[in-house]
Amino acid sequence: MPERFVSDAEAICLNDSLAVRGAASATLPTMRRALLIVGKAPVPGRTKTRLVPPLSAEEAAELYRGFLLDSVSLGLDLGWERVSVVHPAGSGQVLVDLLPPGVTLVEQSGHGLGDALSSAFDRHLAEGFRRVVLIGSDNPTLPLEPIRQACAALDDHDLSIGPTVDGGYYLIGMRAAHLGVFSKIDWSTPRVYAQTLAQAQLLGLRAHTVREWYDVDDPPDLERLRVDLLSLPPGIAPNTRAALDRLSRT
Repeated sequence: MPERFVSDAEAICLNDSLAVRGAASATLPTMRRALLIVGKAPVPGRTKTRLVPPLSAEEAAELYRGFLLDSVSLGLDLGWERVSVVHPAGSGQVLVDLLPPGVTLVEQSGHGLGDALSSAFDRHLAEGFRRVVLIGSDNPTLPLEPIRQACAALDDHDLSIGPTVDGGYYLIGMRAAHLGVFSKIDWSTPRVYAQTLAQAQLLGLRAHTVREWYDVDDPPDLERLRVDLLSLPPGIAPNTRAALDRLSRT
């Protein structure tokens, strides 16, 4: 089998174990990477409301708690220098009590999702992170692969993006503050992904698309999640599995 040579960007973005990170640091320049997760406190009536019904507000909140914990666990598994949860005002103390150590909480600023994403990227890039990738917390079965690929692609692209099946995106990454990609977007519509790519093109940015994934927002998505979990290894989305198991017994 021919040898496969790994680029510097791939080596930096794939170095998930301490041993590999130590070896890489001897030969590669230090690159600080941050994964941002858009999340909120799992409060009944404020999370996963489109799943009510068939779930009750309390059940939807419990399920979202599993989503968030699995998203954070995924982020920590990357071994990057920062995992931040970007959350609305008022969620901080609940998240402090819920999330494991090593997670940074960042309160959203501005008005609306566009301002929240823009300020989160601006803050982390200003802190010196050279690769910043953001994901949602509505896709508990998301694998590490597209996040790693998004990071590596930023070696020769300005923007990485992962589309969702409903026309939005579950991932976006940058190496510089190209905050115009968050302008003129009809948030929470099927036009978000296409409009973001159009903004990137207007700004002259080189964009790389990683694989499509799905958010769990409504009952058909929930049914897809249940089916997918049947064929996935038990170590995938353990907190989500536990929540679904508890719900099935009520």
